Amino acid sequence: MKKNLVAVLITFVFFINLFSFGRVQATQSAPEKYLFSVKPKGNYVEILKGSQVVAKILPPELLNESPAKKEETQTILLPFIENGVVNWRFEKSEPSDLLFLSDGKNNTLKLNFHTFDVFYKITSPYIALKDEYQSAQLAFSYNFEFKRPPQLKDDETINVEISIFSENKTKILLLPEKIKLTSGKGTFKTSFSIPVDSKFISFEISQTSRNLISCEFENFKITLVKPSKYTFLLKNVQVYNNYIQQDFENGFQKFTRKIFVSSSQDVINVEETLKAKEDHQVFKEYSLVEFESRPLFILKRDYKLEKFTKPMYVTDSISDFYLKLENCAIGYANNYDSIETYNLKNKANVFMFLSNSDDIKYFVIGKNKEHIYTTTQLFRRGFEKTYVYSIFPENYTYSIKSRSPNATKAILIFSHHSDSNMISIIKAMMFGTTDTKDPSYMKKGFVGYKIPITWGFFYKSVKGIPGFDNPEYRKLIEFLAQKKIEVVLHTASPVAQENTVQLIKKALEDTSYLKLDDWIDHSLSDGTRSAALKSEGAIKGSKNYSFDLFLKHGYKYCWSYLDVKIDSLNMLQPDKVTWHPQIFFKNYNFGEGDSLYQWNSVRYRNLPKMLTQNQLNKLINENGVCIIHDYFAHPMQKNRLFVVKNKNVYISPQFDKSLRLVSNLMSKKLLWVPTVKEFIDYEVALKNVQITPLDSTTLVVDNKNYSEIKGFTLITLLPNGQEKRTTVNLLPGVNLITIP
Repeated sequence: MKKNLVAVLITFVFFINLFSFGRVQATQSAPEKYLFSVKPKGNYVEILKGSQVVAKILPPELLNESPAKKEETQTILLPFIENGVVNWRFEKSEPSDLLFLSDGKNNTLKLNFHTFDVFYKITSPYIALKDEYQSAQLAFSYNFEFKRPPQLKDDETINVEISIFSENKTKILLLPEKIKLTSGKGTFKTSFSIPVDSKFISFEISQTSRNLISCEFENFKITLVKPSKYTFLLKNVQVYNNYIQQDFENGFQKFTRKIFVSSSQDVINVEETLKAKEDHQVFKEYSLVEFESRPLFILKRDYKLEKFTKPMYVTDSISDFYLKLENCAIGYANNYDSIETYNLKNKANVFMFLSNSDDIKYFVIGKNKEHIYTTTQLFRRGFEKTYVYSIFPENYTYSIKSRSPNATKAILIFSHHSDSNMISIIKAMMFGTTDTKDPSYMKKGFVGYKIPITWGFFYKSVKGIPGFDNPEYRKLIEFLAQKKIEVVLHTASPVAQENTVQLIKKALEDTSYLKLDDWIDHSLSDGTRSAALKSEGAIKGSKNYSFDLFLKHGYKYCWSYLDVKIDSLNMLQPDKVTWHPQIFFKNYNFGEGDSLYQWNSVRYRNLPKMLTQNQLNKLINENGVCIIHDYFAHPMQKNRLFVVKNKNVYISPQFDKSLRLVSNLMSKKLLWVPTVKEFIDYEVALKNVQITPLDSTTLVVDNKNYSEIKGFTLITLLPNGQEKRTTVNLLPGVNLITIP
């Protein structure tokens, strides 16, 4: 594979050639080649191949939640018995009693169980969507009685699954949730976005338990929110020699779209720029391409092509997008929040989301321990962002920007949350043992195996929990920082109410020489108000507002306080084709001015049982991503992550085996193990690399970063189903890369 950089003079000539509209003449007889052309038609643009229309690029749309008005929402109550008919479906273990409690509306269901093993599932009827809605809220009340007080066990949760269907009742989307239960009454509420083409909603509630006596459900209701469309008016259309420019505008934004045709007329390049005129909230905003061609293959998040037979597919912002149709393909999409693709039998619609706040789970912890979500994204005046994608022939070879550098495959990240950590256990985790005379000292653990980790620490010592004010602890943290461990503050104090603005200010100042720019909140789950970022630290006007301090000290990242619930290592979950996976994100509701990147994680009950050869191989085969959240130096990890012998602490044999596996896969260049900071920095740099196909074998790779990207890897999907990886150190500016 050719890997060369274009000289400045050649680059200049190349771009003149790329965007000149002159048609290339054939030099020898060949089958007739149908070339692309573009034609403005009112407020949209047609893409033609020869004389056939293959796609329409439609005006952008901005959806927002209106002020609370009765006519903008519809609430549907779901009684169990209506007009003498039971429309719900019930499955339950026997013998058990099923009782409808009537208060005139028949809206309460009670199940009494008499068996040792309890199972039940209740399924709602289909709820028809007669109008177009943008989101919905499901709410119901419950009351549980148990044989004994519930523990934090899987069987003391109930499962709620919301299903969304198309017109022919094909399932488009499945939204699973779990409710942790305590004895007595409670209320469940959840909000969710409604995809395009949705016509029906249903949901089911299920539980398997060895402890349940009875359960009672009532007051099921769905509230549907209609979208408020802020129409973009076409203000201007200019047809130039080599491109068409459309200028759209509404009361909040300006939107400029440029549609280029390559000199060979083989490639259409679309560049879209959004600029905010005023501060405004956005629920969803997208650019739509309607294809008149049957979709054939879609690129999954594990970098595999599969036949596109499902009604809907969603990709995320760190995975490349590619859709192959019968007479063209679309891909090389950059900077879109997410992309939804709909298979409409003989057509395909592609929604390129400029903003999709439903994909951003921003929240703070409320006073009653609840998570308070926002469903809109705040864009401030002057915000500007550019997006690009390409439409090209279906027989072009496609190449992917690999998420990981140096031809590695999967990404595994460790993050440590301090809690009740002890200095001796930290040393065992880092160096293999506290015994400096042991032959394994400094040869095992994270430092010994040279495995990076994002390591959280407290600033203040409390009740035997060491903090940065402990000289020995401070010296250890400084040593870890020298070993390229990413050390980060895990809030300032282990005690929630002590995390005042004043203490956080002092913590940021006293650790500034370490050049910290990442943060992990601690101890918010009891609802105590504090200056932590997910409590009130990011809320302007609160006495606990501290966000300005983080900006002042140059912070860029923080934990989102969200753990993804998965049973494997891959947070992208490529088989959940309608799932919006989220690894890290920016939300401009978070604080004032520029936001911090917030990163999600996943926590496992027993980490060594997850870090096995089989699980790691699966992560590698899926080109997956995992950010692990755990408490590596907590006393509760005894006999799991560490053991005690002769008054010394050692890394446990099982966890040592896990780290050796990780180290071995790193040495084979199958696994990239960065810190959180290194991971996000690399992915953000990738977003600033724009790829444009020049012809069937040549890519223009424009590195818009100010610095070189070391180990930049392109993955080429070969016709035989295999892949080829090419690695270059990508210099800033335009690079020309030839592919097989």
